[in-house]
Amino acid sequence: MRNIKKGLLVGSMLLFGVAGCADLEVVNLNDADAARALSAAGDVESLITGGYNTWFNGVYSYSGPGLFLSNSAFQHNAPWANAGMEKYGRLPRVPIVNDAADPYYGNFTRPWYYSYRAIAATSDGLRALDDPAIADELGAADVLRDRAFARLVLGVAHATLAVLYDQGFVVDETTDVLVEQTPVSYSEMMNAAFGYFDEAISLAGQGTFSFPTNWMQADVTSANLPALVRSLKARYRAAMARTPAERAAVNWSQVVADVDAGISASFVVEADWNTGWDNEVIGYGQYPGWTEVAYWIYGMADQSGNYQTWLDLTLSTKDPNPGGVAMLIVTPDLRFPQGATVAEQRAAPGTYLESPSSIANVWARPDRGTWRWSYYRQYRYQDYYDGVLDYNEINHTEMRLLKAEGLYRAGDLAGAAAIINETRVPNGLNATDAAGLNTSCVPKLPDGACGDLWEMLKWEKRMEVNMEGLLGAPWYFDGRGWGDHWVGTPLQFPAPCRELQVLNILPCYSFGGAGGDMAATGSTYAWPFES
Repeated sequence: MRNIKKGLLVGSMLLFGVAGCADLEVVNLNDADAARALSAAGDVESLITGGYNTWFNGVYSYSGPGLFLSNSAFQHNAPWANAGMEKYGRLPRVPIVNDAADPYYGNFTRPWYYSYRAIAATSDGLRALDDPAIADELGAADVLRDRAFARLVLGVAHATLAVLYDQGFVVDETTDVLVEQTPVSYSEMMNAAFGYFDEAISLAGQGTFSFPTNWMQADVTSANLPALVRSLKARYRAAMARTPAERAAVNWSQVVADVDAGISASFVVEADWNTGWDNEVIGYGQYPGWTEVAYWIYGMADQSGNYQTWLDLTLSTKDPNPGGVAMLIVTPDLRFPQGATVAEQRAAPGTYLESPSSIANVWARPDRGTWRWSYYRQYRYQDYYDGVLDYNEINHTEMRLLKAEGLYRAGDLAGAAAIINETRVPNGLNATDAAGLNTSCVPKLPDGACGDLWEMLKWEKRMEVNMEGLLGAPWYFDGRGWGDHWVGTPLQFPAPCRELQVLNILPCYSFGGAGGDMAATGSTYAWPFES
């Protein structure tokens, strides 16, 4: 990791994104006009409550990294250049281009700028709450509510920076904006996030309140906020790991404890395209021609031998119809289309994937790799694309399978198997056990072996936790911690180059690319022609 040696004036425009995006204005309470603007309680509350929406639009926007991270993890694969999908899904992998002139610079830097924008606004609002006049106008109950919400925003913003970037700056209402700040590692960023989360839980226990629905597009109260926060902590604690060694070192007993104290049903968000609450990763992830899934991971459902045939083809000759033979995934897994012919599968779509009747807008741009093509596309979020906008911000199954991983790593294989079976069996696969019974042979690994209990756990996590997960790309975060990414896949993002240039810290640095710093060294699946 290249460390930023110089400090940073947190009050400067660059940390909060003004240098990188002209519309990211923040309030500086050292400015007299700004102070007057925050003299009304409603303005202060709006500053705090708008922070969550700012964060939301930093992580779920088409202009963010979610779509290209999904492609790089083989969660879905599109041949199009939009949002960096083709570039950062390319084989061989390329490093993150940390150059403001690059067309996709804004995609990987957006969470940085928007998270710090949310942090800045929330911190300014918290400072304003210390004004007795503001506090009196709001009343003690609303001040408590606003402080709890602010801590939640600070938590998700710092946690987002921690899972994505190699380093960052811890900022809140206690930060002296006139003193240079020292960057800290991603693990220290996450520790700060957990501190804010814990404060949100503590504040929730000090009174009774409800967040207005439009603050998060969800029903959150002092009663259910602690469970939501515990689930967020479980998610982020596991997702921070960049490598299998880091994933193994996660405090899994704490993850299990947080899951057990967390949500008991999926946390649902009521998105609204018209008011700035659109999860564009899910929306564009269902866009016709953008939703195809390559065979690298999904092919492990196949029992016909087609997957192994496809794997044996060189990268340049991989396509879904080599020699006129359709590379169908024939599987008992009901999440996939059923049948042994194209016609049968088109007539019997799976619960999550289908074989579209038209592939004209899917099998496109062969120059970008026919390995991206397949007979399959995701359609599980088609309702969202069609305008039914409720979605799971946190899928309860994600929490259950995080617990399964914690139990597995603690040696409770029977407990892990029981959770795996909660989704495995209803989807047509055999019930597994502590010994890893896999008579269905799903997943069937690239070497032809039936996956063991660990691989069955990973399979269920991938099938059940897809675009309704962290940044819309949960496969990316799980995959790096499991060691499953294609060689050269970047394992984290660098601090944005524009900020380094303003600080005169040159040259800018990056991650990823074969042999590059913080790049995957090769998948545990050892796919043919990977190296």
